[in-house]
Amino acid sequence: MHENDRVTPPIRVLAQQMSEGRLSSVAFVKACLRRIETTGSALHAFVRVYAESALQRAEALDAERALKGVRGPLHGIPVAVKDLADVEGDVTGFGSRVYATAPALRTAAFVRRLEDAGMIVIGKTQMVEFAFGSWGTNHALGTPRNPHAADRHFVPGGSSSGSAVAVAAGLVPAAIGTDTGGSVRIPAALCGIVGLKTTIGAVSTDGVAPLSPTLDTIGPMTRYVDDARLIFGALRSTTEASGRNGREAVRVRRVGRDALEPLDEQVWSAYEDALERIARLGLEVAPVTLPRSFADYQRDSGMIMAYEAYAALHRLVDDPETPLDPFVRARVMQGATISDETMAAIRRERDVAIKAFGTVLPRGEILVLPTTPYPARPLAEVDESTFPMSRFTRIANHLDLCGLSIPCGRADNGMPIGLQLVAAGGAEHMLLTFAERLEECADAA
Repeated sequence: MHENDRVTPPIRVLAQQMSEGRLSSVAFVKACLRRIETTGSALHAFVRVYAESALQRAEALDAERALKGVRGPLHGIPVAVKDLADVEGDVTGFGSRVYATAPALRTAAFVRRLEDAGMIVIGKTQMVEFAFGSWGTNHALGTPRNPHAADRHFVPGGSSSGSAVAVAAGLVPAAIGTDTGGSVRIPAALCGIVGLKTTIGAVSTDGVAPLSPTLDTIGPMTRYVDDARLIFGALRSTTEASGRNGREAVRVRRVGRDALEPLDEQVWSAYEDALERIARLGLEVAPVTLPRSFADYQRDSGMIMAYEAYAALHRLVDDPETPLDPFVRARVMQGATISDETMAAIRRERDVAIKAFGTVLPRGEILVLPTTPYPARPLAEVDESTFPMSRFTRIANHLDLCGLSIPCGRADNGMPIGLQLVAAGGAEHMLLTFAERLEECADAA
């Protein structure tokens, strides 16, 4: 098997190869490490690589396989983790030069769950400083390169930028990101991979540096939908609905173009094409009018993020001498202007909106949207004072829905376009099952 082929098959295929003795975890981890060494530095996807410990763990898991059998399909599979999760003995950078200096004393709960399932943490990935930004830029530590642009630096999307780049470039089969306003789905869309935004509370955030505890979620980023399913099953705080059995979507909802504007023409065309494919699956596709505009949901969730981020980070951002990404500092500083009374009112309105939205998008229905209004653009053309990429994603965070971004085409310049599937909280299984049907149709086309 060619080295590059080892990082591209679905996890179940890799697991089968390992069970048949055609591939070992050690060989696979070595292949990933070679890819990271040869191409990872140029892409700036990783902030740290745990080469020695990853190989030691791979050896132990190979021995365990021979003596006791496997823990499951994730046994011996490497994974990269966004650099806001604690790993015992390592400093949690949070995309910053100044967030922390002391090594973590314990490993984050979700990382322990992955390790319990047999996964190997191969390294920490780059991110937007404090996870507060959707372009994927980091002016303090450097911005990862979108791997779909060979000769020009295109943004990868954020804030889980390095995780998306690592998976899209084939450096690892899977990575973990966090999603507070779209930070898994946006880079997944811009880098052409799968990204799952989980329901709030479905995956423990214990041991994770917080941006906004009200909205923070953790989810997998993979090449294939089934890989996301497998990893979500390991991540979940409970095992409910992590398997293949369960309810399937009965109806699909869509929005009109007016609700999406401003919108890139090629994104609209990809969205329309995707809806036509869905209709050919035999599912009803019906229009829906949302109670508020996407910009309204984006604004209110952004206020919650800024308020909570400032509460946690004010000692850093208030000091002008602290070397921070200036654009992230400005976003966090917005929280200082929001009063406790204003925030209490926003949270009350949010609670009411979450309950009411069940009549707009009942269980068993999926809302289909573009993931982002535009494909990735060159880093030199980014306007940091604007944040258009999260306009369609923050509704899921604000209303505690689950969401999934899957690839659905490319722009003329080769940049990927993402399709977003949104459903009621707790309906991850339904989204994944539906996405697998779409993935199979795309493969057969």
